[in-house]
Amino acid sequence: MSSVEAQGRLAWFWNRLRCMTPAEVVHRAQEAGRKRALRLLGQRQRRLEVADAPPAAARWLKVPQALAAAQDEASREAVALVRAEAARIAEGEVRLFATSFHAVGRVPQWNRCPLTGVQAPAVPSHAISLTNRAQVGDIKFVWELNRHLHWVALAQAHALGGGGPEPLQLLGEQLRAWLQQCPPDTGPNWTSSLEYALRLINWSVVWQLIDGERSSLFAGAEGQALLRDWLASIQHHVLGIAEHYSRHSSANNHLIGELAGVFVGAQTWPCWPRVRALGERARRELEQQIVLQTTEDGVNREQAFEYAAFVYDFFAVAERCAAVAGQPLSASYLDRMAAMCCFIRSVMDAGGHVPQVGDADGAQVLRLHPDGAHAGFAAMLHKGALLFGRPDWVQGLHAQGRQEAQWFYAGLARPAAQTQRQPGLAFPEGGYQLFESAPGTAREIKGLVDVGPLGYLGIAAHGHADALQLCLSVGGRPLLVDPGTYSYRAEREWRDYFRSTRAHNTVCVDDLDQAVSGGRFMWVRHVRAVVHALERGPAGQLVLEATHDGYQRLPKPVRHSRRVCFEPGAARIELLDRIESQGLHRLDWHWHIAPGWSVQVREHGFALRSEGTEVLLNVEGTQAGEGSVHEGEGLPLPLGWYSEVYASKQPCTVLRWRVQASRCELRTSLQISFA
Repeated sequence: MSSVEAQGRLAWFWNRLRCMTPAEVVHRAQEAGRKRALRLLGQRQRRLEVADAPPAAARWLKVPQALAAAQDEASREAVALVRAEAARIAEGEVRLFATSFHAVGRVPQWNRCPLTGVQAPAVPSHAISLTNRAQVGDIKFVWELNRHLHWVALAQAHALGGGGPEPLQLLGEQLRAWLQQCPPDTGPNWTSSLEYALRLINWSVVWQLIDGERSSLFAGAEGQALLRDWLASIQHHVLGIAEHYSRHSSANNHLIGELAGVFVGAQTWPCWPRVRALGERARRELEQQIVLQTTEDGVNREQAFEYAAFVYDFFAVAERCAAVAGQPLSASYLDRMAAMCCFIRSVMDAGGHVPQVGDADGAQVLRLHPDGAHAGFAAMLHKGALLFGRPDWVQGLHAQGRQEAQWFYAGLARPAAQTQRQPGLAFPEGGYQLFESAPGTAREIKGLVDVGPLGYLGIAAHGHADALQLCLSVGGRPLLVDPGTYSYRAEREWRDYFRSTRAHNTVCVDDLDQAVSGGRFMWVRHVRAVVHALERGPAGQLVLEATHDGYQRLPKPVRHSRRVCFEPGAARIELLDRIESQGLHRLDWHWHIAPGWSVQVREHGFALRSEGTEVLLNVEGTQAGEGSVHEGEGLPLPLGWYSEVYASKQPCTVLRWRVQASRCELRTSLQISFA
């Protein structure tokens, strides 16, 4: 390790320490001591129990009757898609992050990174460095392959029939290879409790679709040996999660996933006393975490919209397991699930788009439609619509989402609960205020103003420095966008850019972020937004005034206030930004334009056009400013990039208005004209 790398690592440890409570410091010290003991004394062998009960008879996932009978053209197309996915897996190509295929071989090398080709060593998992690309490649890609979402496609193809024995045989080959190459607590696939949990959930789905212990996969002596080895690994997974739950400032979506994994594992394979007990504890804590991590108005407290869909599936699989076992989860648990659906329905535009607020890594808990990631939010709403009997939530939404939900709730005869919750515009606890006109039509205008916290807990791991940003969709097409995430593990400069203030539709001071970063998943100083005034008119008018304290830390502090006015009758939005400081600063207004819109520079502003719709963005300030257009600018100071899916980015247009001042007002107006 070079001196520069050593200094960086020390800085990270110091920043991490600053985010901890005294109790967490003690917890982390104990964990560090345990790892040091493992290095000195060797890996402790986990004691497994002898099974005293068979796997569960209840099945919470079944083949939809419509698909099994191939009743209509849509059903036949869905079956064909599943079989085509299984055939491609047999040819050695696996879909990762649900967006692209990677050649991994008919039976993958499970510890090899599909992106870089780096083969991770078969050493104790505590000796693996997740950030060392020379050792593990890109760990996100290693983990994604080993979540075994593609095994579900093989199991679906087998359960649907008509594809011969090939899918089940291939599943057996891959399972046997995984158990051989990935023994407990060895290599990169045993470095994260969340990864254990995601495997358990996908394994549970596979188990049900192949008919559990009665599957022909386990016939004969060789098959029984495979079953014993798999059940042993399952027990290791459950016990391993329970030993290393994400706690304290890391108790975010990881903890929800870990609890769901233990609960699902215990419900699917209640074969051992300790596993059953751990499952009951996980159930109780899931009831607590859904309230702790979801606001009453349905917002995921990580302030990352895609993570809302991710954790919703954890809550949903736990709900199905509990309901099928005859021990349904509480009414308050189901109410928070309904609130989550209403929030996502509220921020979704007429084209099915949801602003890319906060981090997004393309993660799926399970994949029941081969191309389901392109309809992740729609799938969430379709599931909610079936669970709560609310078809109004899914009018006009993507068919892929409906097919995901059909698999998920094939065994649901009637809604599990009723809810009176409705989509809305105001989410004060979650920190978002919306405005809209002509919803659901070709003339829809939908906007979002971010007045919420930076993120969840001390490190706010998945939040972005985006206070007071405006996201806007016109006619069901995003216009002013949050550029997304791109990558967690690419060069640090790219990670920093996509979560920076300059990558959002707000004011950036002196090229500094509103919050202070301490690492790729850590903010050591948070930004807080406060709403000072909020008025809504009977025809959908909005007047909102808010400030944030992000730049109060500067030697010459800066106060940024923003006033947002929406007049639906005039199809007009006005923003008034006030900057107040005792010293001179460089002030940059950035407007990130979605791909697909053309930009023309005009006097005092810009003309934006797409498919016959025109938006005139005009700027008027008390201080002289300079406008400029940027697109696809690279390191060291990137600007003008958009990432629709994880690990991919494309140039986009950014409009910048720059002012040098200590005090100023800037009025930005957007006049919308439809064809």
